[in-house]
Amino acid sequence: MPSFFTPLALALSGLAVPIILLYMLRLRRTEMPISSTFLWQQLVRDREANAPWQKLRFSWLLLLQLLILAALVIALARPFTEVKTITTGRIVLLLDASASMQAVDVDPSRFAAARDIGLDMVDTLGANDTMTVIRVTDVPEVLAAASRDKLVLRDAIRSAEPSDASADWFAAMTLAAAGAVGVSELKVVVVSDGGLPPDLPPVPGDVRFVPVGESSSNLGIVALATAALPGRTPQLFARINNYGNAETDVILDVRLDGSDVIYTARRYTIPAHGYVDIFDVELPETFDTLTAELTLPRSAAIPDYLDVDDTAYAVRDRSGAGRVLLVSEGNLFLEQVFRSLRGVELFQLTPEERLPNDKFDLYIFDGVLPDVLPESDMLIVNPPHSTAFFELGDATSSIEPLTAHADDPRARNLGVYVENVNLQKFRPLTGVDWGTPLIQVEDYPLVVVGEVDNRQVAILPFDARYPNTDLVLQPAWPILMAELTAWFSPPRIINTSQSLPPGAAVTIRFIENADEAVINRPNGQHVTLSPEGTEMVFAQTLQPGLYEVELRRDGSVIKSERFAVNLFDPAESDIQPQGSVTVGTTTISRDARAETGRREFWPWVAGVGLIILMIEWWMYHRSLRRIPNVTLAGLHRRPEQPRRLRNLLNRRLRRSSRRAARAR
Repeated sequence: MPSFFTPLALALSGLAVPIILLYMLRLRRTEMPISSTFLWQQLVRDREANAPWQKLRFSWLLLLQLLILAALVIALARPFTEVKTITTGRIVLLLDASASMQAVDVDPSRFAAARDIGLDMVDTLGANDTMTVIRVTDVPEVLAAASRDKLVLRDAIRSAEPSDASADWFAAMTLAAAGAVGVSELKVVVVSDGGLPPDLPPVPGDVRFVPVGESSSNLGIVALATAALPGRTPQLFARINNYGNAETDVILDVRLDGSDVIYTARRYTIPAHGYVDIFDVELPETFDTLTAELTLPRSAAIPDYLDVDDTAYAVRDRSGAGRVLLVSEGNLFLEQVFRSLRGVELFQLTPEERLPNDKFDLYIFDGVLPDVLPESDMLIVNPPHSTAFFELGDATSSIEPLTAHADDPRARNLGVYVENVNLQKFRPLTGVDWGTPLIQVEDYPLVVVGEVDNRQVAILPFDARYPNTDLVLQPAWPILMAELTAWFSPPRIINTSQSLPPGAAVTIRFIENADEAVINRPNGQHVTLSPEGTEMVFAQTLQPGLYEVELRRDGSVIKSERFAVNLFDPAESDIQPQGSVTVGTTTISRDARAETGRREFWPWVAGVGLIILMIEWWMYHRSLRRIPNVTLAGLHRRPEQPRRLRNLLNRRLRRSSRRAARAR
């Protein structure tokens, strides 16, 4: 039985009385003088005399108008029925918009089902209930704050869209807890497919969980990278996970440098709830970017309900010292360490050989120095003589321990390793005020780095071989060489060479006097940044794909780099719906609709009234076309009906003549 929020509006039903009275009033006709009444006497006899009132007769127009009035009155009274709802009162709705909510195991998607649940909650809000709507993604967003306006709440929920990122539930719970300030009973409703972290902080108030989703069937790429091992061609490394309940086949195809042509495609069998690691795909030396995509063959045993993790991207990491030339009589310790470093292409010469005309990014001189030094970066080990930018003393030894420059980032990982290093002989360096000592013994520098004549130079004034020193046998040796190689490497535009998760920030460096940076996004849009210092942060990385950063000076591109954004989150790819979540120390199971809410249906009544109004308008205008052409007050004819008028007059005239003849 429906009830009403504003029952006093039913008093407006009394307007039906004047509507009925208007239909009982007689029509007053306009009097017009005519030359003779002979032709009109019979018509006048057939009509009753004019009177203020007449008997109420059935009229479709009257019925429709009364129905319109009834619909209007009922709508204003705001009828409602009591229904079961999730909760009432002060509500905070947490709408999961993470990547897994794009799964289509429910029609049309999990997020669409979550939106419907939210809209249903809005429909059952009471007059004193309020709702806050929070879209939970990498950065939770408040779509509507403590509102009673159902139109505002519906628009907020309908406008929400899922993202390609993971959800930050810690921040979402913090926002929800903020709504408890000054509220005695807060109701937090989590609409999600589960997958919440287990260590969420407690939230004041009553937390309820409404799960969405039906199936766990999904395959996804959870890792993708490329690397070139020493002396080998680049290779692809990937992992494909199967979260379904059955073993299935899948095809992985690879495209290079944005081409639509498939470079390679291979079929793999993935066990149920298992994975397959891929490391047997060789890549060409010349590629820069790679796109891998999963495709299910027709014989696949399970469906793939989530698409966002079926495609992954990689950028070849070319960071490092680049082309390195080692000139030495033979130093296995230098040779091995530089062959193992990423981003290094090592070439070797003996001291007797002439330096090639080709330019190298880094020259390593071990126990030898040419008469003319190259105009490039240099690592000088055990130099045989002094040069214009350093002086060598006589060989000496020390029993004091080695120390690392604790404040220099290039020596930050060396401190605990160099203290126990033994060094028999070294040659003291002087005239190196241009450099910074990374390692020293007593007051003598043993590793000096700095810039000389626009060249980066590092000097080690000792024989870096065993038994002169056991440094080359200690962990400090590869760490030192890796730090020096990174320092020798050309400065990069961005601060990462790894894949980023959606929404992660990347630092852009304005090097080489660049005056702007243009970021080309995967969807084709461009973002232009002007420097407000030497670095800026770019965080518009919500869309997976390949991004390109171009540094420009005076409108011309001077340097560019790419980076990749991938989901790579097993918690999102594992779309198994969860029956419970844990908030604080409380485990919350699937919520049953135990409370009573009120569902208003006045918009439907108002809609019916509008339809009846359109019918009444049509019938009224249709009846105007059927009004007789002759009235009691006089003769009016329509231009389009002269023949009907003449026939009517002729019939009346003949009838009057016959009656007059019989009377005689």
